Amino acid sequence: MWLHHIKHRITLQLGENRKLQRALLLCAALLCANALLYVFLIVPAAGRLSQAEARYAELKKRRVEAVLFQKQKKELAGLLAGIPTQKDMPLLVKEFVQKARGAGLAVSSINYDIPTRGAEELALLTFSFPTEGKYADIKRFLYEVETSDRIVGIQEVKLDGDKGRVKLQMKLMTYIREH
Repeated sequence: MWLHHIKHRITLQLGENRKLQRALLLCAALLCANALLYVFLIVPAAGRLSQAEARYAELKKRRVEAVLFQKQKKELAGLLAGIPTQKDMPLLVKEFVQKARGAGLAVSSINYDIPTRGAEELALLTFSFPTEGKYADIKRFLYEVETSDRIVGIQEVKLDGDKGRVKLQMKLMTYIREH
């Protein structure tokens, strides 16, 4: 009964009070306007926002890849600059001869042939490096070759002993560039 009484009283006041009717009509209109704004502006903007965030994430990923590529490109350029040219081969051989002699080894004749180059910019060059001395000195020299700053690999190692001296026949390889 009490609820019915409140409802009846509100109905009477609404009918009698024009200001209250206008206020309720204005509230209803604002509520409808809010609902329309939400449906036509907010919801589509949220969709566009999620698309923009996905595009931003993709662009960010591409930028990271580009920065990494530029860094690797610089490092590769430095690596290519460290590869000897055909003209540098005598200096490279001289450097390894000095390392061998510095380790107390005797170095024999070193042979290498400059390979004929195809269409590639780099060519693989192998050269023999015969030397002899004490085993400890040979071991130290092999370590120096392996840890050298030069891009040189050991392709083959043959050891032979004769009266306390060890003969090392080593085949080294490196890449050379044209210029």
